[in-house]
Amino acid sequence: MLLERETELAVLETAVSEVDAGTGALLLIDGAAGAGGTALLRHLAIVGGRHGARVLRAGGAQLERGFPLGVVRQLTLPLLAAPEEGDVPVVARKMLGALLGGSAQDPPPAMPAIATVLHGLHTLLVGLGEDRTVVLLVDDLHWADELSLRALAFLTARLRGMRVLIGVVLQDGAGTRDPLVQEIVRAARYRVRAEPLSVAATGKLVGAQFGSGYDPEFAEACHEITGGSPKELRTLLGRAFSHRLGGRAGECERVHALGGSFRQERLRFLFRRDPAVEAFGRAVVVLGAHARLDLAGRLSGIDPGGCAAARAALEGTWVTVTPERTVVPEPGLVRVVEESMTAAEAAAAHRAAAELLTECGFPPEDVAVQLLQVDTLRDGREIEQLRSAAVAARRRGAPDAAARYLRRALLDLPPGSAGRARLLVELAAAELDLDPGSAVRHLAQAAPLLPTVRDRAAAVSWIPLAVAASGPLVSELVRDVAEHLGPAGSLDGYDRELALRLEARTWYAGLDDPGRLADAHRRLAELRGGPFGPGAAERELRSVLLLAGMLTGRADAAGTVRHAAEILDHEPAHSGRAWSVLRIVPLLLAVAERSDVARPWLAAAREHAGRAGTPAALAQVDAQQALGLLSRGDLTAAREYAVRAFEVADPGRPDTLVLPAMALGSVAFATRDKVLAVRVLEVTAGTGDLSLFAIRRSLRGMLAAGRGDVEAALAQFLDCGRRLDRAGWQNPVLYPWRPAAAVLSARLGRRDEAVRLAGEYHQRAAAWGSPALLGRALRIQAFVMEGEDGIHRLRESVELLDTSENRFELAKSCLELGDRLRETHPGEAERLLARGHRLAEQCGAAWLADHGDGLFLPAERTRVPARRPELTRGEATVAELAAQGRTNSEIAVELRISRRAVEKHLTSSYRKLRIEGRPDLAGALGVGSGTR
Repeated sequence: MLLERETELAVLETAVSEVDAGTGALLLIDGAAGAGGTALLRHLAIVGGRHGARVLRAGGAQLERGFPLGVVRQLTLPLLAAPEEGDVPVVARKMLGALLGGSAQDPPPAMPAIATVLHGLHTLLVGLGEDRTVVLLVDDLHWADELSLRALAFLTARLRGMRVLIGVVLQDGAGTRDPLVQEIVRAARYRVRAEPLSVAATGKLVGAQFGSGYDPEFAEACHEITGGSPKELRTLLGRAFSHRLGGRAGECERVHALGGSFRQERLRFLFRRDPAVEAFGRAVVVLGAHARLDLAGRLSGIDPGGCAAARAALEGTWVTVTPERTVVPEPGLVRVVEESMTAAEAAAAHRAAAELLTECGFPPEDVAVQLLQVDTLRDGREIEQLRSAAVAARRRGAPDAAARYLRRALLDLPPGSAGRARLLVELAAAELDLDPGSAVRHLAQAAPLLPTVRDRAAAVSWIPLAVAASGPLVSELVRDVAEHLGPAGSLDGYDRELALRLEARTWYAGLDDPGRLADAHRRLAELRGGPFGPGAAERELRSVLLLAGMLTGRADAAGTVRHAAEILDHEPAHSGRAWSVLRIVPLLLAVAERSDVARPWLAAAREHAGRAGTPAALAQVDAQQALGLLSRGDLTAAREYAVRAFEVADPGRPDTLVLPAMALGSVAFATRDKVLAVRVLEVTAGTGDLSLFAIRRSLRGMLAAGRGDVEAALAQFLDCGRRLDRAGWQNPVLYPWRPAAAVLSARLGRRDEAVRLAGEYHQRAAAWGSPALLGRALRIQAFVMEGEDGIHRLRESVELLDTSENRFELAKSCLELGDRLRETHPGEAERLLARGHRLAEQCGAAWLADHGDGLFLPAERTRVPARRPELTRGEATVAELAAQGRTNSEIAVELRISRRAVEKHLTSSYRKLRIEGRPDLAGALGVGSGTR
């Protein structure tokens, strides 16, 4: 059943009729493979038979292209096999015997001159056509042997006056580079194209297979799978029927699976039939993203003509050729090729591809991708190619790819070799941003294999500061290498640089050792900068020593800012060694309230990290930006940066998680955000870093206070303080546990303890010397003091905070002082409260106006029991009645005032008592609640 072929069939009828009238011609049938060209050729034979023509058939085959006159013999040998009494003239039979052999079974004699064959064949066909038309049918013309093509070309030029019709089938794209094929094609008088079937025709075939009750969706799926190819469609429908499909819409997914399976089977068959197609397909798959047409041809090892034919056989179904001449394989082709190759064949193909790409000047990483697939690296040249690829990968910010190349290179290096040690060091450098634990293990393996102390020091100096403090294995390795290298003071040049880097790591590993930290300030004073400022290694060491001085409280804010600014002046923000400075120096400037000094440097560092595509560096920069914004009281922007840093940070990398967790935890604590606090606690669970310990204790204390469990909250803060004191971390600027403990102690009635903690906090804040810290310390002291002393401290706090950039702390002190002066100095109080409200809104802390200093949730915001806020007589009367359960209307009737006045008194009372509303009145006033 030939569907949608009416026009094509009419052309076939016309061609046979006209040739039968004495006008020879060539009829060309072209189209894609499987589109039905062979079926049209078979129908041409039927039409010729109806007209009484003698029909002779032949077909080209790639494996038979080496047999001379193979197609011609297929066409003519049946004439020899005809019975003696048949209709083949005796003259013609004798001529065939002379040209091709005595019978169809006899081997051909020695090949006569080609001219003799061509003229003899022409004479034979002229004779055969005297009594009736001759129809010669040749399928797969492009696979015909060269002599047969020459014979057909010879005949097509001499068809005038002959009753001979030559019908040939040529697949799209085939034979384009064969001049004989093109000569035959140009001679065609009739041309028929086998087009794919439409969806409607597909539906008819589906109906013929499954009956008229099929679903149109099923037919559409079959058309989509086969592209309307009649041959593939019939195969698919037969397979669907054998799998008991019924042509229903719900079976579309199953028929898609069957389609993919049988198409791959056809591809395997094509590979077996045509080795050139298989070679080309393999080359395309092996080359991957670099499968350009020229490279695929060279790797496949086939000639240009065979390459073009192979491309034509695969294009459209299995490969796509882009305008840039790159061949993109379909997933099905990749699967078939990978299944068809043994491990040895695959390795050989990838090695050949690597050599080809190297010869053509491709980048090292393109070559390395191929070498990753070989079974064994054959020589040092291939190992060097992988090393070069690793360097290129690290430069483009892809340490995972660099590590993959180096791990492959290590597989074929013998244990104990110096080359293996160098590769281990390079692998560790690539892994530092991915898996610091593995990096350290590889450095530990490499160190004993390196030939000199300098080599070992250079390798160990790559360990990041945080990793150097991660455990005894690393710290002992650093100390051992540093001892063998010697102190920096006795060394010069490169050796001094290495010694300073190792010293920075030993100091960082001892940040929780109070005995060690005591000497940090002295060691900082000993360092000498060069004529052009401190070198890179000294800048790293100075950063660590400054951090130690800040933590212990032995340094002050002014001196820290001076040293930190000098470090940033000489540290390039784009340097690969700037990681240590990035982690430490902007933090120091933030707590010293000079984040403006670090702002341009951080902007440059972020731009570089963005170009390099390193998430860990981006997280560090954003965390530092958040801490700087928090030091200025910009809570909204600080939250934005902190959340972004925390989302980018890798929870599995404690060394890169610390700073983002500190930033987000500090924002959560300052803004009383329970959701952020819980998020930080969940992600940082199980980490042993002391900084994270302090943050976690503070957040737990905040949450406990929010639940009303003051005792538990105080325990959390005191536990934090004990641990920090044991480590020698005395500076309150980074971990303010004392003010929280002082406020909670005061709420529990432990006045002496509250005063002591507030006094210690003030003393340490004065030693550090930053205005915001000292202003906050004065406000905490005022919180635990009564009368004029407290007001005096608050006035000092506001005056001092006026010189600070921290608007958040200024807002809190203004609100606190305004609240204290409400009764005695109402005018001044209103001005302070208005200023505090305005500042709080600017900081993104509008809630501050109603809820005090922001340390804890509203339910806990009462003052020290010894100093309960003073209410006016009217406010106190209304508040007590409300606490006893009276409604606003009942209070208004009883006191003979308006309901509006009752609401106004209650609102004022809530603000003074720092409570949310009526339910908290009884506790705040110390009276029994009503039972109504």
